[in-house]
Amino acid sequence: MYVLNLHGMKRNTVIALLALAAAVASAPACSQKGPFNCISPLPADYSLDNLDDCTVPASFGADDFNWRGSNLTMTVFSEDLYDAVEVSRMVPGDTLVFAGSRIVVESVEESDGFLTVNGGIEEGGAYLKPYEGGTYRSLLMDDHPFYSRLGEKEVLLDDDFVIIDCGTEPSDPSDTVRTAQKPYIESLGHRSDFSELDTRVRLEGGRVVEIRRFWIP
Repeated sequence: MYVLNLHGMKRNTVIALLALAAAVASAPACSQKGPFNCISPLPADYSLDNLDDCTVPASFGADDFNWRGSNLTMTVFSEDLYDAVEVSRMVPGDTLVFAGSRIVVESVEESDGFLTVNGGIEEGGAYLKPYEGGTYRSLLMDDHPFYSRLGEKEVLLDDDFVIIDCGTEPSDPSDTVRTAQKPYIESLGHRSDFSELDTRVRLEGGRVVEIRRFWIP
């Protein structure tokens, strides 16, 4: 398995990818004329207007909590996943929507099911990795997938919402916070910024019932 290494990539490539991830709100629609296909990320099974019962990647900080109003303003994302059948049929001449950009496929190489398109990210291409449910996921730096930004949403906090928070090291036990969530969030200091890469918000009936942050390298 080839693992993308941030430190092994050229500085300009890293800067370009970070800028792309920050700027892209969603992958562009793609249509293809002629004999070739367009492979786009699958649509999310939720939307900003329908967050009743779902779990979403989200980003927010301590200042985004309105404790008096019992709500949270968060930026909602969806992970870019691809239909495995469409990916398996991808050939030179097709178009792949990857990390918010359209890539005309020139080459596809496979190793143990891991796909490298057009030489990989360093060459302006892409990496795809088999994932669950008959899908492939996009891969950026350090094995992280790409998340498309859906937009900002204000959601209510359930009276009994739980925070399950990882430690600073992979071996650290998680904290489970069922009461005094406000002082816990305020005590996090530099760790009070939650990222879509490692944070999942679960909603039931449109209310936040759980915020879970897991450890990532």
